[in-house]
Amino acid sequence: MPMMRWSGMTRGLASAAAGAALLVAGPASGQPHQPIPDNTVVPVSALDKAPHQDISNGIVSARVYLPGPGAFYQGTRFDRNGIIAHATYKGQDYGKPWFSGYSPAVHDFTWHKGKVIVHPASAAAGPAEEFDSIGFDAAGMGGQFLKIGIGMLKRDTDKEDHVHPYPVVNGGTFDTQGGKTRVQMTQTLTDKASGYGYVYAKTVHLVPGKAQMTIEHTLTDTGSKDIVTNVYCHNFLTLSPGDEHITITAPFAIKAEKPFAPDAAAVDGKTIKYLRAVKEGESVTSPISGFGSSASDYDFTVKNTATGFGQRIRGDQPLARINFWSIATNVSWEPYVAISLKPGQTKHWTYTYDYIGPK
Repeated sequence: MPMMRWSGMTRGLASAAAGAALLVAGPASGQPHQPIPDNTVVPVSALDKAPHQDISNGIVSARVYLPGPGAFYQGTRFDRNGIIAHATYKGQDYGKPWFSGYSPAVHDFTWHKGKVIVHPASAAAGPAEEFDSIGFDAAGMGGQFLKIGIGMLKRDTDKEDHVHPYPVVNGGTFDTQGGKTRVQMTQTLTDKASGYGYVYAKTVHLVPGKAQMTIEHTLTDTGSKDIVTNVYCHNFLTLSPGDEHITITAPFAIKAEKPFAPDAAAVDGKTIKYLRAVKEGESVTSPISGFGSSASDYDFTVKNTATGFGQRIRGDQPLARINFWSIATNVSWEPYVAISLKPGQTKHWTYTYDYIGPK
């Protein structure tokens, strides 16, 4: 695939209408209904033709949506360096979009006529990553702050809102190179006014001869300021409608910081088990603790016990924290990795996904 290059000096998306408050971690409970005009909803099928590269190793296939004009994702929440959707193994789609449409009139997401509608800032699928912002509080109203994978953003809210479409002041440049089994996307940003600068590369690779995908990252601080942040992968897994029969297993005793509704899901030692299908408008969500300081704790298996399909998710870095969130259309296990770089330093980290299916 030839190299592509584009400039990220754009303002981003139009402002969203005010909506209901973000759903907080806690037991299975109702998502606040947000009445939205039908004429603001764009079907997810409109994103099908967004620039992408399909990759395959003959065992697993995946679609990597590329950054740039007309991209699948143009929000200012998730890393724009590639959204990975439709990772498919033995006919099971592990990462189809979990929403049916998107609308700027929605705050985060809502159920509308039996379907999930999201704000464009949350319109991501499959493994999608988000970095914590850098310098939001110090920026002051009208000042600038940084989000890796997006660029320098203008602060125009009193409090930080990760689904607000902040104007992009400096998005740097993105380069993309690809082949049959891999895609590499690189963002380069230099912002002399703020002192921030970095080169951030992400490589999605389907390993030959294995039901396995790796996502390799390299981040180099090329500016004059330290880069201190966290990054997590929002694993939007679509293994079972309603998440029925899903289990999530860790190498440590899991502790849910907020209790689940007792009839919806339960913790059993190292495993979370869904006890029934999650209903429309419900969520099962909580911060998770119990892990230690070793990278070996970044090793989780999500499985549909009825079909045998599942995924093992591993990282090569210690865990900084974990969040767990799910609704009827997906289950998201969200492990965080800490990043602290001084000018000139580089960090490498890799996620490994093993696909499991019935024999």
